[in-house]
Amino acid sequence: QVTIIPQEVYDSSEIASKIGMYLDGRDIDFKNKTIFLKPSFVFPVSDMDKTIAINTHIAVVTGVARVFSERGARTIFIAEHRTQGRARYAFAMVGIKKAVKDIQNVKFCYLDEKPTKLVTINNPFIKDHMIKYPKMLLDGTIDYFVSLPKLKGNNYAGVTLSIKNNFGLISKKERLKHHDDSLHEHLADIALIRQPDLIITDAIVSGEGNGPSETDPVKTHMLIVGSNCLAVDIACCYLIEKNPKEVRHLKLLSERGIGPLDISEVEITNKAYLDSKRKKFRDPDLNLNVHPGIKIYKGKDVCNQGCIAFLRSYLDSYGKNLGWDVLSGMTIIVGKDLDIPEEELKKLEKKKTIVYGECAKKFKKYGVYFKGCPPDYIIAFFKLSLQTKLPNNPYFQYVSYPKFVKTWLIYLLQRVFRF
Repeated sequence: QVTIIPQEVYDSSEIASKIGMYLDGRDIDFKNKTIFLKPSFVFPVSDMDKTIAINTHIAVVTGVARVFSERGARTIFIAEHRTQGRARYAFAMVGIKKAVKDIQNVKFCYLDEKPTKLVTINNPFIKDHMIKYPKMLLDGTIDYFVSLPKLKGNNYAGVTLSIKNNFGLISKKERLKHHDDSLHEHLADIALIRQPDLIITDAIVSGEGNGPSETDPVKTHMLIVGSNCLAVDIACCYLIEKNPKEVRHLKLLSERGIGPLDISEVEITNKAYLDSKRKKFRDPDLNLNVHPGIKIYKGKDVCNQGCIAFLRSYLDSYGKNLGWDVLSGMTIIVGKDLDIPEEELKKLEKKKTIVYGECAKKFKKYGVYFKGCPPDYIIAFFKLSLQTKLPNNPYFQYVSYPKFVKTWLIYLLQRVFRF
């Protein structure tokens, strides 16, 4: 069963009241239980307007934390892994600490500082797949795992819903291992380890188009709540008129019996409200030809969920914030099985040429080479700014360098002294 809770604004008190009524109607005892809240702080910046269609809003996180605190939970962990900088940096930037300061029993769980266990997936979608997963979700520490995804488009996975939100449980290194055309299988395997006990999707303002970091806000005015991850994700797909059969990780998990794939199989409370808010969202656009002044050399064999999606995200970060003209004159070389005439290669200006990924390695002397399969996206942002003729990436304006340095130092100190 999935419940649609109308919610027009980000008011943590209203959200707490409505989620409280939902939980009280299910007669679940949370007294002395340990709760694990997993929001998405994928873009850790302090500008709430910038991230309203990107991150799980802190009003949702705060409201949900308050509900469990008022019902006697022993500990409420708010947990997230690192994206840009350490996890501590994300928490410092989004303002969650100040927002929950008056809520009892809340603790911050920096997943990049927590022990992991190497899990061998039973009957994995990727052969011999093993994943380093948070130990606390496996050893009985956590009574209730609550996923708090933001509904948005995603260049890599098509959509970000509760299954994609699990990606933030594992390290960047683990994420990049299969950040290629096996990404959906990777996501499905992570979901096989442990599914959330409750999903509360932030669809008050949803993100349309190219995510995770450049979605356009759409007011959808609801929370989408349920206990089956697939059922909730299917309801989210229904809201944005996305065929869930086209989202491979949802299809794989449904075939494995985790949950339904068709909206007709989902019992929805308040479906009339859901129907009234339905809107066809634009799918993410992975076309690299975003400006007539860009030259693209793309091999026959190239990963859309890896190098292509990353490249489009970099282009979006420049084009949507500085204007697409800033990309004019750039050349991109990506993919396998690519033959470029020598006379064309000799004409390329090295600092205006991006040679991206292991598959394009043979062309590295003709441009700025980004190694990796796929390349590390944080390193890529720096290289684009420092080694090419592109200007500094506009995302750097959101960085708090004092907080960045401080949280790195705290991270290093706790690694040594284990405080």
